[in-house]
Amino acid sequence: MRNSKETISEVLSNILLILIVIFVLFPFIWIFLTSFKDRFEIASAIPRFLFKPTFENYKQIFLVDGFLQFFKDSIIIAVISTSFAVFFGSMAAFSITKYRVGGNFLSFWILSMRMFPPIAIIIPVYILMIRLNLLDTYAAVVIMHTLVNMPFAVWLMNGFYQEVPTEIHESAMIDGCSVFRSFFTIIFPVVKPGIIATSIFCLITSWNEFLFSLILSGRRITTLPVATAFYVTDRDILWGPMAAVGVTAMVPIIIFTILIQKHLVRGLTYGAVK
Repeated sequence: MRNSKETISEVLSNILLILIVIFVLFPFIWIFLTSFKDRFEIASAIPRFLFKPTFENYKQIFLVDGFLQFFKDSIIIAVISTSFAVFFGSMAAFSITKYRVGGNFLSFWILSMRMFPPIAIIIPVYILMIRLNLLDTYAAVVIMHTLVNMPFAVWLMNGFYQEVPTEIHESAMIDGCSVFRSFFTIIFPVVKPGIIATSIFCLITSWNEFLFSLILSGRRITTLPVATAFYVTDRDILWGPMAAVGVTAMVPIIIFTILIQKHLVRGLTYGAVK
């Protein structure tokens, strides 16, 4: 039998774990509850967990504010930019890993681009999009979201390709495969878990990106983060509709993550155990 010290230690560990989970989940729970409160409940000096729920905030964003259009814009931009970033990032990472393109400097230089503050380049990017007549179009936002995700995709996929034995690629080349055929038919399926994990992170980044979406969009294109900012006015902050938008924006990412959870875990632990 275990002694009392081990039992007490296990109980304390479980209590600490529960407290950490509550601390992490509390903001999401509070946003969810706020989305079902009316303006008087939200403005109450005493926070209430028991109240009469209302769907007025969801009616406001769906039926009055045209939320579905913002939702569609975010999905189109996030899916296309993620696809481009993962596709081109995978090919770039493969060339860096297997053919040592750029030596040891290129991979670090690509990662350093991710550290570059977006605000520093927003003005020249804005001027460039105006001259290319791309302002307030899907293309402008997709291009910038792809560029934001590319360094991360390259760096992450670089680690996955390092776990693939070079002999697999060399054997395919000996059997008559071209470089591109070997990449798409042999290497690409092997690193599928890593591609899915990279896609998740790129999708979340594009889904939440605010600065480029704000500057490069307008009347025709509006993403969810930009639409959420509309509820902050010069007179008031509409917490109810803002919370409803936040809850609705989280649902697709949560569902997508749950559906591919198995592949995501495989991707995050890829190559950890031989």
